[in-house]
Amino acid sequence: MMMARMEVNTQQARLEVRTHNAELTIRQPKAEQRIAQPPADVTIRQRPGKLSIDQTTAWHNLQFYSSAERTDLVADFGHQDWIEGLERVAREGDELMRIENQGNPVAAHAKQNAVWEIAYNPGSSPVHDLVNVTYEARPAEIDVKRSDPVITTTAKPPEFSYQPGRVDISLAQYPRVTIDWKI
Repeated sequence: MMMARMEVNTQQARLEVRTHNAELTIRQPKAEQRIAQPPADVTIRQRPGKLSIDQTTAWHNLQFYSSAERTDLVADFGHQDWIEGLERVAREGDELMRIENQGNPVAAHAKQNAVWEIAYNPGSSPVHDLVNVTYEARPAEIDVKRSDPVITTTAKPPEFSYQPGRVDISLAQYPRVTIDWKI
């Protein structure tokens, strides 16, 4: 005998899952910054240098002397001239003493003493080479007081934008059970 047989078929349920990702946006605005640099306080003191010009040698070369130097020179010259005058007078006296020798000493002495000789010798070196110029520079005194920069910063907070994600779940296939009898 044949028996009826039962046939059971099942179909499982199928889920459909759709996800939408969350979106997170972060934006960081730049900070505002201001920098001001005040000028430094600079003080410069320059003491004048020392300039010395000595033209004594140049003036002496041109026969220009101070009154004290001129007095000394004239005194030396007078003494020398006096010595030479004494020598000349002594020599002329000796010549007059021997007048009996040949010649005319009186006329010779008159001719010799009638002429004055003036000699002016301005020197042989150029005057500008005889001027001594010295300069002593003095250092500058520089004082600097620096000023620190003034920095102001305004920070800006980050900006967030968030869109939450979601999950959509739906039944793509319903479950099913079928029972069938077969003979």
